[in-house]
Amino acid sequence: MPSKKSYTPDEAYARLANYCAASEHSAMEVRRKLRLWELPSELSEAIIDRLEQEGFLDLERFAHAFVRDKYRFNGWGPMRLRAELRKHQLPTHLIDEALASLEEELEENEDDQLERLLASKLRSLPRGLERRKAFDRLMRFGLYRGYPLDEVREVVLGLLDEDDEAFD
Repeated sequence: MPSKKSYTPDEAYARLANYCAASEHSAMEVRRKLRLWELPSELSEAIIDRLEQEGFLDLERFAHAFVRDKYRFNGWGPMRLRAELRKHQLPTHLIDEALASLEEELEENEDDQLERLLASKLRSLPRGLERRKAFDRLMRFGLYRGYPLDEVREVVLGLLDEDDEAFD
């Protein structure tokens, strides 16, 4: 385990400004670092306020970047995205706004990421696997990724019907 370092308030601010400039972070992530550095909570809040005032920390920007990146690179669906954003203790209106912007983007692009994810998972399943087991695995995979049950079921059934000869 790395040793705890202690920083002066100015050093902590400078390090956190660089941290936030490199990529988007939530206030919760910044607080975690400040606790690790054992800075008093009043000082921590002052540093967070300063980061927000100077544009290094922006919860709305974080929410939009988080949703966009986790959808594109991790394949997360709306339910998983909402749950993960809640873990970052974001206000509900910011979560709703970020998810709404993702939905608009998906409607414009007619994105079929769920189908691509499940088709990829299907290809990775062992040949000769019972249809019921394949169905269960694909359903579990799609639900874990945060997609609604009805959508996952529809896509899974469609994929299994297309690839019917592969199952016992």
